[in-house]
Amino acid sequence: MHNAPPVVYPVGRFVWGRLLFVAVGVLSAVGLLSWQVQTQATGPMLWAAWMLWGVCAGFVALWAPRQALMGGRLGWNGEAWFWQTDADSADQAQAVAVAVGVDIGQGLLLWVNPLDEQGHAQGRLLCAWLQAGAMPSKWHGFRCAVYSRPKTAALPDRDLQERL
Repeated sequence: MHNAPPVVYPVGRFVWGRLLFVAVGVLSAVGLLSWQVQTQATGPMLWAAWMLWGVCAGFVALWAPRQALMGGRLGWNGEAWFWQTDADSADQAQAVAVAVGVDIGQGLLLWVNPLDEQGHAQGRLLCAWLQAGAMPSKWHGFRCAVYSRPKTAALPDRDLQERL
């Protein structure tokens, strides 16, 4: 889609994030426990498996909360994406690149990467969970913008002939 309408959409906290983290942790622990019972593992192998599980769970518990965008607005101005925190004024916006992670119709998980002045990715990849209920009147326009392609500059005739 070309020419998606300009739109600014609020980004809030992902309410189900902690519950999802706990559910995945419990399910992985149950899987490890069932492996332990089925194989009757004991000794160093068992300790190593539980230690690995604990290290992975601890890493995710520390890493995951830092990857989420919270308390701001994600906007499309018709040509590029931008991010504004609630504390920023209207003229202070960070250029970002946006990619769809998961689309369930009434919700979108977006991968957001800050860009520098030249348009190159900088910093870490962040995620934002957006729901239609936050602003139903703008949801369709926002989805159109997410799936639109950025405008490309037209090639001069000379460059086009050289490519052929």
